[in-house]
Amino acid sequence: MRSLRRPKAFFELIDRATVEANWNGIGATLATGQNLVMPQTANGSMIFAWVNQSTTNNAGQISITSGGSGPEFFNAPALSAQPLILIHNWRANNLSVTNISFNQNTPIWISAFGPGAPGQTSQPLPMDGTPVSLATGQNAAGDTLPQNMQLVLRSNTPTLCIFGVIGGPTDAGGNNGRAVAVNAANDTGPGTGVAPPDGYYATTTANSLAMIINWGGSRAYAVNMSPATAAGAQVLIRPL
Repeated sequence: MRSLRRPKAFFELIDRATVEANWNGIGATLATGQNLVMPQTANGSMIFAWVNQSTTNNAGQISITSGGSGPEFFNAPALSAQPLILIHNWRANNLSVTNISFNQNTPIWISAFGPGAPGQTSQPLPMDGTPVSLATGQNAAGDTLPQNMQLVLRSNTPTLCIFGVIGGPTDAGGNNGRAVAVNAANDTGPGTGVAPPDGYYATTTANSLAMIINWGGSRAYAVNMSPATAAGAQVLIRPL
């Protein structure tokens, strides 16, 4: 959720109080005023997620800068369990994130994933339907077959689970990432008649979601982006 608000005093916080200068994108929590920097992003689509972890009704906000660009501001609504999503290609520039919330008691959890991101390694993702278990922050990747295939994202528990998927053709904006939430509060996305939240491809109240893909043999990448430990998260791809 982008914000048009540009509080002048908070420009003094942006990119200043760096607590981690070599962030690898794995989930981390920023206290108000703190900053994290990923020195180099992937040169391709990445999925960035954030969620306000305050237990009180404190609306939050983050700023994002990359390369020589000016800051962009994104709201972090209070008391929301489901992360917000931004899919973007920062073109191998750095990525700097600052928590510029007004209230001091507004920790914000962030993560950023994509194939080729420095410091991130992938498990093998077989194309024969073998499920791969993913703890929070883990990812798997493999080359698809040049035919119709079914991609299944599922959780074996009733806990909210957020998946990021990257692969296949790019959209009009040049991105080929998708975010999916299972065990979510609402059914949204293709086939539901309800638009998904910004950045998401779909959300479902069920514990799994399946997509038919034909990516012509290109690489498929899936990551568990849940902000808390999501036991039982699995991804599988099988030929049809």
